[in-house]
Amino acid sequence: MKIERVAFFDIDGTLFDSSKYHLPIEQKVPESTYLAIEKLKANGVLPIIATGRWKNRAQDLGDLLKIDSFITSNGQAVHIENDLVYQNYIDQALVERTIDEMRSRNVPGFFDTKKGLHLLPNVFHARDYGEPFKIVDDSEYPEHVLQMLVTTENIRIVSDWLTELKVVQTGPTHLDIYPFDVSKANGIDRVLEILNMDISQTYAFGDADNDLEMLAKVGTSVAMGNGTDNVKKTADIITSEVWNDGIYKACEQLGLFD
Repeated sequence: MKIERVAFFDIDGTLFDSSKYHLPIEQKVPESTYLAIEKLKANGVLPIIATGRWKNRAQDLGDLLKIDSFITSNGQAVHIENDLVYQNYIDQALVERTIDEMRSRNVPGFFDTKKGLHLLPNVFHARDYGEPFKIVDDSEYPEHVLQMLVTTENIRIVSDWLTELKVVQTGPTHLDIYPFDVSKANGIDRVLEILNMDISQTYAFGDADNDLEMLAKVGTSVAMGNGTDNVKKTADIITSEVWNDGIYKACEQLGLFD
């Protein structure tokens, strides 16, 4: 397709209704969102999924919506039209120091790596993601780590001691851990550089605080009606909730279907 504009979309609470966690993924996405993505592509707008999830966890939604461009792992990796164009890793010495501390504190950490998902033995939730994983024993450290993750409802079990990396609460029971200078906004920079596109031709849609840097980066930002107060304060426009056709209505309002 001829790319004239780019639209970046968060997943949970933006492309689909994350409150419907018990339903198959295709039932979480409103019919109007399918139509919106189709119309964007027909009008020269490249849709890109921008997420804290790792690539495998975003791929099913990409396949469903026929989106083949991604910013994943909170900006640590970028794919454009199925091509991997950028990937960055946490310093290995820092990875090992952090894992040693997780082990001593019995923190349930798991790791998004170049070679897939790696889990400490005390992690059980991530085993249900339906993808291959490797259990890391007490003498092992995963390599080429894009981000670390923790399943907990209490951010302080990590934030009280981990000062060398950013710790972000991305859901009721999830923490994402990655370098301070990394964000979805960095991924946007990579996309614009590769596509040789001006920031004025970019749009972003989000609902959570880990979308703030992305929303501040683009030419026009959209907060979902179900978004946090911080997101709504940051965004240029506020659309309706994801389940009330928020994506479609915002695209229509912005003239992205013209």
